[in-house]
Amino acid sequence: MSPLKITIFGAGNIGSALAVALAADPTFDVEVADGSEQALDRLRGLGCAAKTHALGREEEIHAVLAGRDVAVGAVPETALAQVAAGAARAGVHYLDFSAATARTRGLLEPLARERAVFNGCGVSPGIIGNIACNLLDTFSPVTDLTVRVGAIPRYPTNRLGYGQIWNVDGLIDEYTRPSAAIRDGKVVELTPLEDYERLSIDGVAYEGFVTSGGIEDLAIFSDSMPKNVTVKTLRYPGHLDYMRFLLDDLGLRHRRDMLKSLLYNGLPVIEDDVLLLVVTARGCRGRQPTERTICHRFSPNAACSPFNALTSVAAGYAATLLSMLQAGTIGPRGFVAHHRIDTDRLLASRFIRPLLGAPGDVRPVAG
Repeated sequence: MSPLKITIFGAGNIGSALAVALAADPTFDVEVADGSEQALDRLRGLGCAAKTHALGREEEIHAVLAGRDVAVGAVPETALAQVAAGAARAGVHYLDFSAATARTRGLLEPLARERAVFNGCGVSPGIIGNIACNLLDTFSPVTDLTVRVGAIPRYPTNRLGYGQIWNVDGLIDEYTRPSAAIRDGKVVELTPLEDYERLSIDGVAYEGFVTSGGIEDLAIFSDSMPKNVTVKTLRYPGHLDYMRFLLDDLGLRHRRDMLKSLLYNGLPVIEDDVLLLVVTARGCRGRQPTERTICHRFSPNAACSPFNALTSVAAGYAATLLSMLQAGTIGPRGFVAHHRIDTDRLLASRFIRPLLGAPGDVRPVAG
């Protein structure tokens, strides 16, 4: 079997993490393209075997993809359409880490008739949607589904109990933009930072509340038709009060640059994080209310990745999907419904298994 030739556009954390994961496997021929020589130097400094390509300012994406099999968009969402258009013109498989927008889907629809297209292949969207859909398949009918994602420091050192784990701009978006949800079978938007809950996982206290950007494509739940779907973030207790103080009491909700500067300069970069994925389904068996919760905990593993848990799991999920494409487990064309793949099979992947801890014991906390 000849190697699958993959070009990753973007040498940031997620692009570099995916390159590190794939380049160690001889079944992949990996190239990373970026316009920043500094970013490529950081990747080379990791000892990654991937080839690098310094993108010229006027260089066309489709030209870089000549002779390649897969284009991966690991770039900011504002640049994603350019990568999608280049992949479509080059006629190669395509994967990204963001929910498909109307623009990118329009660019990719002709490509999907001939090649495999993967959208939203990180953590959220990504593996969390897969876990939720697999739970719904085994627990039906469902009236209420609550999906929680928490990437937090293993050892909190400040009152926020938080740090720079992914992206400060993305964090601000989570806390200030409406959250897609389902209420009484209809798609609605919820105000962020609401629907507060407290819970305990293996004896450690956490709080959950609504944020945006988790699972934007709620259509993935259409087969099971839960009456209500809510997507939340998990944090250590007290985090929400401090964020409301910053956003509302100090008015930084309307002064984004100041809020970004404050968080960027005040929060430490977190390398030793914990990623918690907690999904609860509620329904009835006859007249008896029934509930089932699944909790997966991920931690960094320096033996397989120099990145934190959130980045490593996102890259591991994408790498697993690409390995399935290479093996023929996933078909060679169409928009890939990766949320329908068996979760146990994904978690057993060589890219994800080393990051996975024991299932957590989740208990609600009254009050």
